[in-house]
Amino acid sequence: MAVYYYQALSIPSDEVVVRVYFVEGAVAKEILNWYKNNLAGYDIVGEYGIVTISTPEGSVEWGAIIFKRGNDGVGIWALSGTPTKVDGKQGAIYCVVTGNIERLIGEKPTSTPSGLPSSDQVTGEEPIKRYPGSVMLSYSKTEGFPTMILIDYGTMDNINKVAEWYKEELQLKGWTVKDESKTPEKISLHLIKGQEEVGVIIYAPTSEIGYTVISIHYGSYKLPSVDIVTGEEPIERYPGSVMLKHSSMIIGGMKMITITYGTYDSVNDIASWYRNSLTAKGWQIMMEQTVEGGKTFLCMKEGATIQLTISTETYTKIEVLYQAMA
Repeated sequence: MAVYYYQALSIPSDEVVVRVYFVEGAVAKEILNWYKNNLAGYDIVGEYGIVTISTPEGSVEWGAIIFKRGNDGVGIWALSGTPTKVDGKQGAIYCVVTGNIERLIGEKPTSTPSGLPSSDQVTGEEPIKRYPGSVMLSYSKTEGFPTMILIDYGTMDNINKVAEWYKEELQLKGWTVKDESKTPEKISLHLIKGQEEVGVIIYAPTSEIGYTVISIHYGSYKLPSVDIVTGEEPIERYPGSVMLKHSSMIIGGMKMITITYGTYDSVNDIASWYRNSLTAKGWQIMMEQTVEGGKTFLCMKEGATIQLTISTETYTKIEVLYQAMA
């Protein structure tokens, strides 16, 4: 896991065994409840309810339960949300940590904090200017839509100085602060600029890491010029939009097609076009709702239904859910 998620979940690492698993289609709460109901012979000595973390690549939910039997401890840390994918499949990632119970909930032994490397440990494209004098510790990039870049840097400067530098530097470059939070252990900034978003999470030194860690979560939501997927389209698409996602399946004799399109046009313009297009094609609009600046339509025609959702992010997202007998 990247430093951001590892520290956010506070997963122990000293003198314990850590195993990581992935369950397709699951969420963190389901994983925790399963262990809570099925781990026989253990007492629950610590439970952390589901907490939501907001990142540029989407929201993440996590929670943990610690069990004890004698001196043995078992900890379950579960994580799910938009970023938790393996081989493109959505699901939950969870860690099973086993060892002496003191290692899971007790005082940790005194250790020498790791020192800051003198030079970059990896290289890669840097979408925003790095903090002066910092070194790059980790790097990953996911191509496609959206393009995601995750970078960890290290510096010996304190978290307040680093946070103030990023706020000033990014706002000078046209970024707007969307959200900001601060504790003694970390400072989080969430900024946007056009079709770009960035999260800057700055961690204070700990007993294990003897320097300040800067985690950069960058996302570019600039729409591609052409479709990035293809598939059957049960209704005419909004002019000029591009197809971003497509899935089709048959369940119990029912055909379901889900499509996501993207455009920069306004919600109202798109809603007006679909309203006219659908009625002209014989669809009956059964419901129309305005929700948080977006629009939702429910339409029917000859036993088929369409749920159309239009919402605003860094672009305007059009989601089509079509259902009919196969």
